Amino acid sequence: MDLNNGTNTTQELFCYGTQASILVVNPKILMALMVVNTFISITATIGNLLVLVTIWRSPNLHSPSNTLLFGLALSDLCVGIVSEPLHVGFQAVLFNDSSKITSCTLTKVRNLISVFLTVVTLLTVTAMSVDRYLAIYLHLRYEQVVTEKTTRKVLLCLWLISSLPLVMMAFDTMAMTSYLVMALIIAVCLAIISFSWIKIYQVVRHHQAQIQDQMAVASQSFNMARFRNSAVNTMLVLVVVLVCYTPFLVSKIFLTVDLNPSSVLFVEITYVFVLLNSSLNPFVYFWRQRDLRAQAKQLAMTFRCQTQ
Repeated sequence: MDLNNGTNTTQELFCYGTQASILVVNPKILMALMVVNTFISITATIGNLLVLVTIWRSPNLHSPSNTLLFGLALSDLCVGIVSEPLHVGFQAVLFNDSSKITSCTLTKVRNLISVFLTVVTLLTVTAMSVDRYLAIYLHLRYEQVVTEKTTRKVLLCLWLISSLPLVMMAFDTMAMTSYLVMALIIAVCLAIISFSWIKIYQVVRHHQAQIQDQMAVASQSFNMARFRNSAVNTMLVLVVVLVCYTPFLVSKIFLTVDLNPSSVLFVEITYVFVLLNSSLNPFVYFWRQRDLRAQAKQLAMTFRCQTQ
C-alpha cells in the first residue's frame, strides 16, 4: 500500500487507519504493538472474568456500587475478548500483506466497537462517581433510594446511550457528527465527575471538622471511615481511566486537525494505553477491595478442590 500516492493519501489514512502509517514508518513498531496488545488481551480477559465471576457468585458482594463495578468489568472484558483480538487480527493481516485488505469494513467495525466500549467505560465511571456522591448526600436514605435493581437499569441505559455515537458512525462517512457527539458526552461526563468529587470533598472536610460528634453516633449513623475507603477506591479507578484515556483523546484531536502518518502513529501508540486500562482495572479492584480479594481466593480454593 503506497501512502505517498498524491490524492489517495488522506482517504487511505482514513480508511485503513493507524496501522497503514505504522507499516510505512517502521514495521517493527507494528510488530511490537501486536505483541503488547496480545498480552493485554489475555490479562484483560482473565482479570475481568475473575472479577465478574467473583461478584456473580458472591451474594455478600451484591450492592449498587459493586453492580456498577460489575458493569465496568463487563465492558473491560469485551475489550479483552472482542476489541483486542479484532485489533491484533487486523494488524497481523496488514503486517503479512497489506494488499489483502481491499475494503474498509474491518477498519470500520474495529472503530465502531472501540468507540462504543470507550463511551461505555466513561459513562460507567461517571455513574460510579455519582453513586459515591449520592451515598454521602442521601446519607441514611441511600440504601432506600439506590438499589441493585435501580443500578442495573442505570447500567442498561448507559449501554444504550453509548450506542448513539455507534449508530451515527455507521451512517456518517467522515464520522464528524459522531466525533462531536463523543466530545459532548466526554465533556458532560467530566463536568459531572468534577461536580461530584468537589461536593464529596466538601462534605468529607466538614465531617473531619466535626469528627468528635461523628464518633459519638458512629454506630447509629453514616460510617464516614467506610465511606472514605470506598470513595478512595472509586477515585483510584477514575484516575487510572483518565490517565489511560487522556493521551488518546489528545491524539485524536491532533489527528482531526492534521491527518498525516505521524499524527496517526501517535493515535495508535496512545490507544495501547486505552486498551491497557482494561487490564489495570482488575488489579485496582483486588488491591483496594479486601472483600472482593478474599471472595476471589475462596472461589479459587473451591474450584481447586473440585478439580482434584
